[in-house]
Amino acid sequence: MSKGTPSMGKRQKRLHIKCRRCGRVSLNIHKKVCVACGFKKTTRMRSYKWQRKSGLNGD
Repeated sequence: MSKGTPSMGKRQKRLHIKCRRCGRVSLNIHKKVCVACGFKKTTRMRSYKWQRKSGLNGD
């Protein structure tokens, strides 16, 4: 296995698919967890105070 530029061309597989709960393309296929809303990891929506403070997630 080589490192560097030649191996960058092999990264063509999809890692995230559309989430059923939030609708964003952030559901990890391998881990089966949504990184945006926390679907399948927790029953509550994933949200942090720093997201509201910085203006992320539309809050």
